[in-house]
Amino acid sequence: MIGLRKLHLVIGFTLVPFLLVTAVTGVVYLLMPRYYQVLRWHGWFKWGGLVLAAGIVFLAVSGGILYLSMRIQQWKRKAKAKAALASKSPTA
Repeated sequence: MIGLRKLHLVIGFTLVPFLLVTAVTGVVYLLMPRYYQVLRWHGWFKWGGLVLAAGIVFLAVSGGILYLSMRIQQWKRKAKAKAALASKSPTA
């Protein structure tokens, strides 16, 4: 799980700059369509979009796995603490 957590963070921090560039140029294109010729060099959007989509799917899946892993550990800790408390109950 530690490796998955590190990979989750690395991929997340790697995708952030590309998502920002894509978002900014997309907003500029939507607001000012006359800049389409200027933004034509962004032909990497097709493959970049596929890579970003795959990365986002990975982040969603690995985030879900990490969340469930943490919840299961928390449930086990609570059950263990409850069992320890029950075994320490005073006997009359």
